[in-house]
Order: sequence, then C-alpha cells, then structure tokens
Amino acid sequence: MSQNLINLPSDCQIIGRGLFCSCYLHPEDNSICIKLPTTHKKARKRQKADEAYYRKLHQNKADLTYISDYLGSCQTTLGSGQLYQYIKDSNGQTSKTLNHYLSNYSKTTEELCTHLAKLGRYLLENHILVSDLHGNNIVFQHLNKNSKKLMIVDGIGDRVIFTALNFFNSIKEGKIIRRWNRFIKRLQDDHPSASLPKEKLYLGGEPFIDTKTTKIAR
Repeated sequence: MSQNLINLPSDCQIIGRGLFCSCYLHPEDNSICIKLPTTHKKARKRQKADEAYYRKLHQNKADLTYISDYLGSCQTTLGSGQLYQYIKDSNGQTSKTLNHYLSNYSKTTEELCTHLAKLGRYLLENHILVSDLHGNNIVFQHLNKNSKKLMIVDGIGDRVIFTALNFFNSIKEGKIIRRWNRFIKRLQDDHPSASLPKEKLYLGGEPFIDTKTTKIAR
C-alpha cells in the first residue's frame, strides 16, 4: 500500500488538523488514516523523528495497546505522508478527544480518571516517551459498553536535542513521570469543573513539582 500513489481527492474526509500535520481518512481503507505534514518549517523534521521513534518501538516489540500505531510511509497526490491506525468508535466515527469529554460530559470524569491512571502506568511500565501530552492528542475510544480505553494519537517520542541518556530506563522513567504530572496539572487547570484527583493520577508517588519555579532536567 505504501508503495502505490494514494489519490486524496478534494472531498477526502479530514479527521483533524494541527500545527504540524493534517490527518485524512484513507480513501480505500477506513482502518487507516494518513498524516501529511503542513508547511510549518519543523513539520518534516517532526515527521522523520516520529518515524524513527516508532521504528525503535517496533524493534523492541513494545506494547502499543494504547497508542495509534505507525504503519509506514506513503506517497499521495498531496505529497508524502505517514500511515497510522485510525482510532474510531464502534459506530465508525472518529473517537473524540479527552478534552471533549472533560468539557462536555462531567458525569464521565470518574470513568476517565480510571482510564487516565491506567494510561499513565502503561507509559511508565513500558518506558514510552511522549513529547506532546495534552488532551487533544488523546482520544477516548468506545468499542462497546464494556470496552473503552484512552488512546494516544499524536506526540509520541522525545523531541529533544540530546537523546543518548534515554538508553537508561531510570532517565526515561524520570522524564515520563515529570511530563505526565505536568499534563495532569494542565488538565486540572483547563477543566476546573472536572474532579481530577492528584493522588490517583500523578505518577512517582511524590508531590507535583512545578518546573516553572524548580530547575530539573526535562
């Protein structure tokens, strides 16, 4: 599939747009989406970094249960892109974001907290780095009444200049904990009406450290 030119007509369904990429539903396979870089000067660089990190995950046979998997590169009539697992609900519609549920369905907060805690532990236990954790990069997938989960659909990897220290799991764990706890803090700030208990959602078993006032490694 990735070796053939994929025609993306003008009416092709757009799943989402971001600063660095636009996401289209594959015109011939509704289980796949196509991410195309925008004209942003860093878009191509991020695309290559994403591919490299996914290759490492695949080589290490990482558990990708809660991540939209990278399926390869492709050529389209709109340029070169990337193929990813399309995360959708049982009704075929694109799974809605975590921010969407926290903003519009306060009754689901307790359920979301359970899934958030599970997602944080998953990232830590599997040593998976996410450079861009926020509520629009995570969707709440509904497969059926008893099968729901949060899925990360963008931002996977470690977009820093010096990555050699990531060879050490202890270094990666520290990054994962700090980034996750900052993410939870942002969710609390952005959704004050939602009850997001720190004691259940923070990783590391320590109080949250505000990195704006405390100098620690990122």
